[in-house]
Amino acid sequence: MHKIYFLNLVFFLLLTSCTEKIIEDPIKIAPDSKAIYISNEGAFGYNNASLSVYYPETDKLENKVFKKINGRGLGDVLQSIYHYDDKLYYVVNASSKIEISNANTFEEKGTITNITSPRYMHIIDNKAYISCWGDGGQIVVVDLKDNNIVKKIDVGNGPEKILSTKDNLIVCNSGGFTTDSTISIINLTTNNVIKTLKVGDVPSDVKFNSDSSYFYVLCKGKTIYDASWNVIGHTASKLVKILSSNFTIESKNTLFQQRHPSQLVYNNLEDKFFIGGGYGFQGIYNYELDQEKLDTNALIDKSFYGISADSKGNLYGFESTDFSSQGKMVIMDFQGNILKEAKVGIGPNGMTE
Repeated sequence: MHKIYFLNLVFFLLLTSCTEKIIEDPIKIAPDSKAIYISNEGAFGYNNASLSVYYPETDKLENKVFKKINGRGLGDVLQSIYHYDDKLYYVVNASSKIEISNANTFEEKGTITNITSPRYMHIIDNKAYISCWGDGGQIVVVDLKDNNIVKKIDVGNGPEKILSTKDNLIVCNSGGFTTDSTISIINLTTNNVIKTLKVGDVPSDVKFNSDSSYFYVLCKGKTIYDASWNVIGHTASKLVKILSSNFTIESKNTLFQQRHPSQLVYNNLEDKFFIGGGYGFQGIYNYELDQEKLDTNALIDKSFYGISADSKGNLYGFESTDFSSQGKMVIMDFQGNILKEAKVGIGPNGMTE
């Protein structure tokens, strides 16, 4: 290589690496604007998880935001993001940590450690309840005043999504690397499990109805394999309706016999769910709450790794065809008409506002 060219190349690489550490005009959210925070898992083992931020009002999208501001990556597998007050909490599963940043400037504000394989979190009265796959399945309670762990609560295998009632926490035990078919109910005063309820195979998401008198658990069902990893059967996916006051199961409605959606999303009128999302699942489907019935005609016949909805009446799908190239954000109306598509990070799996 020519010496002058080599020196110029070195200078360019040094300049590029320096300028990537902070953007010239740091991203800030105007008081009257909304931001959509997109979690990009990245590829397992590559420490390339990232944050994308989309501003619907100005139609502006920024990728690799945390890295641009702080000069470093988030870590390995960004499972989810939680927005609380003026902070973002990044649940980084394979790195076994939660990164914290300002929600407006994205400047780092700390890290929660000493947790194993965190998945999702829920904040109540300045305490974070974090579902963790490690140590047999636990909810780890963290005091956010100092980010110290105050308790670890044993639940079922592979705890996933979390929902809180007035007095209790509901935890979906998805099985993780093993199997489970239960939800755990934790009393928020004592932080002890008061009830374990069998619902269906692989409970993965949970949502209230509009007045919180009931909650629904999406049980995705499981694929059964033989010793050579050939598919030999399935258990059905179900939507389980449970009375909030005493945790009595009111109904179990079968969704699909051999298909396994993993996410449950409300529309803005809270009169229907959108069901879909998950690796290999095709389509998004309406579930009418007044009829307790699934529309078997897909709203849109595309495969999304994750789905979500915003408060403006838009449905979001996140495409991740592989984990080595950029995925895609697809914005739709509630009839499934595509409004916008844009590239985000590697392995997008969901969003929060």
